[in-house]
Amino acid sequence: MIDIAKKFKWYEIIYLTLGLIAVVALSIIAKSSAITISYSIFGVLYVGAIAKQLKIGLIFGLLQATLYIVQSALYNNWGEFILNIAVVLPLIVLSIVGWFRKSSGVTVTSKKLSRNEWIILTIINLAVSVAFYFVLALFDTPNLLLASISAFFTILAHYLMVRKSPFMFVGFIGVNITTFLIWLLPIIEVQALNFETVPMLATIVVYLISNIFGAINWFKDASKKQKEQESQTENLTDMQDK
Repeated sequence: MIDIAKKFKWYEIIYLTLGLIAVVALSIIAKSSAITISYSIFGVLYVGAIAKQLKIGLIFGLLQATLYIVQSALYNNWGEFILNIAVVLPLIVLSIVGWFRKSSGVTVTSKKLSRNEWIILTIINLAVSVAFYFVLALFDTPNLLLASISAFFTILAHYLMVRKSPFMFVGFIGVNITTFLIWLLPIIEVQALNFETVPMLATIVVYLISNIFGAINWFKDASKKQKEQESQTENLTDMQDK
């Protein structure tokens, strides 16, 4: 726990603390359920830890995804329900296996995908997202197109998380934006504020900010790793020339 705490800068600790306080306070004011409050807490811890490349964040992610499935079912967001139970949970489990099995320490290092893997991932993801569109149509899912776009970003982000790619945060930011709209549109359509969903919207905003920080942190790590590899290659070449 001390090693984990050392990974955070003082302003990051303040931000996460304020985020947790805001989400819990809004949940209490809105008289949200224990599921909503728990989902929000684990979610903030999840994105905050992943942004700092901490493996323990995946455990929070597993708990958050499980609670989000329940939350989505209670509010009839069947697109989010199916997506999380069929895609998100299995990919988080795969990430846990990969992150904890293949590296020591509390953190994980980023990796780079090949061009061929990017091409295959894009084609498969587009095909799955289109199929997901028609599956959701069978359930009369509201905001069908938006739910399908959210599915595309969700699959992309969680696959890239399994592969430890910094580009997962591009996917997560896309998920945050589309998910925010999915929960906001019902409020706009009825032209009345549903206080029970306010904590959900606040949590997603905290996720978005954390994912932006995460993208900056992971891409810095990837750049640093690439420079170290280039330096090692140059040194090896110089030694061979001598």
